[in-house]
Amino acid sequence: MSAPFLLYHWSPVARRKSILRKGLCPGSRSRCGQWHPPYVCFSPWPSMAWGVSALMGEDYGQWDLWMVWSNRLKGYEKLQLGSNREYRVYHRIPKRDIWHVGTREYKPKKSTRERL
Repeated sequence: MSAPFLLYHWSPVARRKSILRKGLCPGSRSRCGQWHPPYVCFSPWPSMAWGVSALMGEDYGQWDLWMVWSNRLKGYEKLQLGSNREYRVYHRIPKRDIWHVGTREYKPKKSTRERL
């Protein structure tokens, strides 16, 4: 059996209350509201998770970072995407198994054109 490792997930702060009540749930509305993925997506590093969540769109505002130990999961699917890894979990992760690491604000830098 391999040693446990940490996995990270970013979500908009607006979802914090629900996450603290139910945990992380597959099938929740996607960030853009267009679909309901049958999994919760994780990355092995907070920065990679950030790159595939908030930075993928224009969802300005505050985001929460959540952490889970791999050995607290009932299973996961590991995808190798070039040099990046993604972990998909197809079951609910109870609130007792996740930790709120922190919050950050996403404010894209103004382009030169916007400053003029």
